[in-house]
Amino acid sequence: MIARMPSLIALILTLAVGPGLPQNCTGCYSAGRDLRGANLAHGAYVGVDFARTDLRDASLRGANLTGVDFTGADLRGADLHEANLTGVDLRNARLHGARFGGTNLTGANLRGALSGLDDADLSGLLQRCIGCDARGADLHGRDLSGISIVGSDLRESNARGARFERADLQGVDFVDADLRQADFRNARLCSQGNVDVDNVRFANEGRIRCADFRGADLHGADLRGALVCRNGHDPQDCQPVDAAILRRGSDSNLDGAIL
Repeated sequence: MIARMPSLIALILTLAVGPGLPQNCTGCYSAGRDLRGANLAHGAYVGVDFARTDLRDASLRGANLTGVDFTGADLRGADLHEANLTGVDLRNARLHGARFGGTNLTGANLRGALSGLDDADLSGLLQRCIGCDARGADLHGRDLSGISIVGSDLRESNARGARFERADLQGVDFVDADLRQADFRNARLCSQGNVDVDNVRFANEGRIRCADFRGADLHGADLRGALVCRNGHDPQDCQPVDAAILRRGSDSNLDGAIL
């Protein structure tokens, strides 16, 4: 019985953290594996290759996933609460039903990962997505009220009829996006001074800079009540921005928009 103890302990650890995957595994290769339902909570998996890995219903709660490659991974139903997803690559990942409450997604690549998500999943993913890359995303008609995507890339996206009410959109790149009939009422579109979010600084050198609307189609977009914030993203430090400043700060004439 005593001789069997080490193998029994190894089996218990394997079941606890997933077959062949230790609790701390920096830079490990785990692409294409079946890790459905694995418990990887609070582990350190910095730079791990999870490309095309099946992580359905897995627990990654509180894990350090900095720089992880999730391209093409299946994360449906996975628990990512409070996980650190800084710099992760989620291109073409399947995220339906994944839970992202309190997750840090700074600098994440989300290209091809947003399609098929319902509004609740999408809003949860974008609650704190600072400097994310979602270029070309299809957000047509989606309710994204209250999201925070400071400094993110939404160039060439289709956000026609999308709702961005009360969202924090300071420094977002909307160049060449379709924003017809989009609702930006009371959104934080402009900033003055440096904006510090989750230890990431967006320097404006005292100038008022707004979301970049160059080349965007804003016909029917509602920009009433848009806000300029000073030195941060606290709503208490924000005030309404007038149309002239909004035009200048966004590098756009805002043709067709409701101001």
